[in-house]
Amino acid sequence: MFTPKIIALDLDGTLFSRTGEVTPFTKEQIRLAAARGITTVISTGRPYSGLPFDTAKELGIQYAITANGAGIYRIADKACLREEGIAPQPAAEICSMLRRLHLHLDAFIHGDAYTQSSTFHIIRHSLVLPESVKNYILTTRYQVPDLAEYVSENNLTLQKATLSFEQEADGTFIDREKAKELLLSRSDLNVVCGGYHNLEFTRADVTKGTALRFLCDFLNLPLESSMACGDSENDLDLLKTAGLSVAMENADEAIQSACDYVTTSCNDDGVGRAIAKFVNNL
Repeated sequence: MFTPKIIALDLDGTLFSRTGEVTPFTKEQIRLAAARGITTVISTGRPYSGLPFDTAKELGIQYAITANGAGIYRIADKACLREEGIAPQPAAEICSMLRRLHLHLDAFIHGDAYTQSSTFHIIRHSLVLPESVKNYILTTRYQVPDLAEYVSENNLTLQKATLSFEQEADGTFIDREKAKELLLSRSDLNVVCGGYHNLEFTRADVTKGTALRFLCDFLNLPLESSMACGDSENDLDLLKTAGLSVAMENADEAIQSACDYVTTSCNDDGVGRAIAKFVNNL
């Protein structure tokens, strides 16, 4: 029977419920797994600054894959174990091109999140984002007048960027297809959806899966003994890389069909039930 030695957990839509909480049952299962010597790590599209520090401390989670794999951190002291970002010049160039479209852009730089102040209203008025996610974004960003200029003038490496779109009355998202076409035309980028109809991009060779490989090697744990839980496209390479892949019931069909097992939803102890089944034998 498969027993993982390391468990990688996405946050939004996976470990977190729609209200942004970790259910008591899931917390208990993570604690029981830790007592059995199992390492649990976070694997998120969020930057380091967006991690749930109190929850990580409470559950003994010491490491985090952030920004879709571009930044890997020891949580307690923000020690960056590996950073794989987009160099300043192409990063500024991409931000400048995206500025011409009707969208909101967040840039993750050295573990912090920066945002274009002139388009922050798109997040405030979004009907797609759950209130917990919206509040997280609104309270964790440094606002700057011009992201492209900020990146260029300060010679900053871009870990990841997230594009959010305003919705038309008919349900379509303004300029989403134009933005996707622009990003996909570049061979130096990895472009995925991280949920809620957004678009996210990192350097072409960066994914949560490549980060899991690095972290397993760093912790001297076999990759084939890893388990991963996720719900969206930015989790897909992580799920394909792990020894055991678990999709949430709230995941898209394409994610579910790519996984070894489908657990219950993020609102119904999904992560906890998967850990109970494969780790704690409950």
